[in-house]
Order: sequence, then structure tokens, then C-alpha cells
Amino acid sequence: MVKTIDSRHELDKFGQWKEEGRYPYLPTITKTNDNYVTTLENGKMLMFGSCDYLGLSQNAYIKNKSIEAIQNFGTNTYGAQIFCGHTTIHKELENKLAFLFDKPSAVIFPSGMAANIGVLSVLATSEDVIINDRFNHISIFMGAELSGAQLRSYPHNNLKKLESILQQSLDKQKRIIVVDGLFSADGDYAPLDEICKLAKMYNAMLVVDEAHSFGVVGPKGLGVAEHFNLIDEVDVIVGTMSKAVGSVGGFVVTNSEIVQKIRHYAPSYTSSRGSVPAVAAASLASLEYMEKEGRKLREKLWINTQYVIDQLHTHGFSTMNTCSPIIPILIGDDDKTVNVANWLMKQGLFTATMVSPAVPSNKGRLRIGITSTHSIEECKQVINLLQKARDIYEF
Repeated sequence: MVKTIDSRHELDKFGQWKEEGRYPYLPTITKTNDNYVTTLENGKMLMFGSCDYLGLSQNAYIKNKSIEAIQNFGTNTYGAQIFCGHTTIHKELENKLAFLFDKPSAVIFPSGMAANIGVLSVLATSEDVIINDRFNHISIFMGAELSGAQLRSYPHNNLKKLESILQQSLDKQKRIIVVDGLFSADGDYAPLDEICKLAKMYNAMLVVDEAHSFGVVGPKGLGVAEHFNLIDEVDVIVGTMSKAVGSVGGFVVTNSEIVQKIRHYAPSYTSSRGSVPAVAAASLASLEYMEKEGRKLREKLWINTQYVIDQLHTHGFSTMNTCSPIIPILIGDDDKTVNVANWLMKQGLFTATMVSPAVPSNKGRLRIGITSTHSIEECKQVINLLQKARDIYEF
């Protein structure tokens, strides 16, 4: 969420880690090969810190489609989509997304962050209220603030507090509930079945960001709304191509009226280039590939995920409330979290290091990202190294 911080204090923390050679961020990657990356700082490392859940960023078919788009359209468009940047590839991608979700219309953005900012900035006015789960992605809070609506939030997945806010907001023209389908730091789902009931009861709109769940969750990989069989009940679905799709770009699927409003009034759409043709082509090719191979890839992903979670529990690790390929390993204070991350990097294991303000204070964690392309032997390496790290750093 949007958070006011003492930037001098926060930068002192990161600066200190740099001076001490413990800074785990911005590694310079020189080569990517299957599940391994090579960096200038730590050499070759096994990648368990990504959100490339289906391994599609390295898929040869998708890469070739991206190259073909460069040959046909060049490396960029001539302007924002609204003016002269809307190619046949962009149009096909939007049509494909609308078809997959069985919604009237879709619109694409250069990133999932831009999509959240764009749709929320036009969805509400000063006469409305936007109600956020406090663990929502920061782009949701940014878009909500830009809308001029009253902003309310409730503790993570606390439905009693959500209902209380809805009761207090009956004087508002519109009540808009916004949640992540799958929360990116904790790996748990929003209880959409119960949230949908509250939305109906209080005549509220429901917006769901399926960034981390699209391609991963649900029978067809459409996300948490599909998992609960509630796609028809959700007014607006937001997503990204930068996770399971293995590309870059955001999207919104909803009714035609909202999409039209986005195209003409959302600043992150009207005043920004869209995805370059090569990227849009990779996204389109990936969606087509997922229609054929997605079920098989998801099955392998969930086998790997369940194996790692089970093994971590067997060895006494807490994985918080995760039920997904996002597996948080709670370390505690920021300093210890950075020390553990650096030690693992030196042993050849790459994880995502999450400290405040990205997560609450003293809730520093390593985010383990499982993919369908990981082998069981690679998963075993993660478990073994985490056990050794725990013995050394006592977390």
C-alpha cells in the first residue's frame, strides 16, 4: 500500500548494506540459461526468486514470435495506442483476453502497475469510496488516490472490518472493493466467495487484480475468481503478462463502457506508449501456447509447489498462509533477512529478498518462487540450503 516513509532513514539502511557488501538487490545478470542465471556479483545461481511460474519467458516458440514482430513493426510504435500505436497485434491480444475471460471487452497497458492505476483512476470520483485490503499491491492504492474517491482499507482478509466499512459507506454513490486475487508477499488467496456476497449485499463493485494468479490458478488458469467460479460476479479483472505469461504488460477485462472510458481518460493509457510490438506478440503467443499446454504446465507447477511446501513443513519451517507457488520464508528483522539472502547467493541460490517498507517491519522474508520447469532435485537443493542457513542464522 502507499506508505509515507522517512526516505533518509530508509536510504541509510540500503546504503549501509552497500558499503558492507551485503546489498542483495540489483544483481547484474549476464546470462540466463533455463533455471539458472549468471551474475557479475555471485556467478551462476539457481533461480528460485522469479515469478516466471510456467517458465514461458524462455520458450523458443514465444521468442520467435517476438522476433517476427520486430521484423514486421520495428522496435517500437509511433506513439501512444490512442494516437498511432495500436497495431494488429495489440488488437488481437485484447480480443484474446476478452475471449478467455468471456467478458465484453479488454484493454492492454504497458504494465500491470499501469493497468491498476489506469482503471481505478477513471472508475471512481469524489462521490465514491474505494475499499482496499491493506496488503493490496501499491499500484492499487496509487490508482485509488488518483481517482479522488474516499479511500478506506481493512486489515488483510478481515471480512468483518470490510463489512463495517461497507455499512458506513451507504451514503456514497459507489462502493468499490478492490483486492488482489493472490497476494504477492504472503502467497494466500483473497476469500472471493465471501467478498462477493458482501459486494452483492451492499451493492458494491468488485475489482480483482489477478496479477500472480493469472495462468496459475483455476481450471483454465484464469485466476482466483475462476477458482471460486465467480468470474461473472467480478466487475473488473486486472492482470499482467509479467508473471506466468512470461512477457510484460498489463490488462483490464470488463464491460465495454469502462474500457471506452479507460481509452480516453486514463492517464496511464492516453499518455503512455503501449507494449512494444515484440512484447505484445510474446504475450499473444504465450496465451495461445497456454491454451494448448497450460494444463500440463500447471500440473507440474503444483506438483513442485506442494513438494516444496510439504518438505518445508516436515523440516519445521513456517510458510505463513501460502497456498500457491509464492512461498514466503519468514526471517524477521531486515538485517538478518539480508544476511540470509546474501549467504544463499554465495551458495548459488537466488531468492527474492523482501524487507520493509515492501513488507511490515520485522516481517522480512525470502520469497521462494516455484516454476513448472524446476526439477525435484532442484527443489531439494532449496530445502537443503534453507536448513543450513537456518542453522547458521537461527531464524
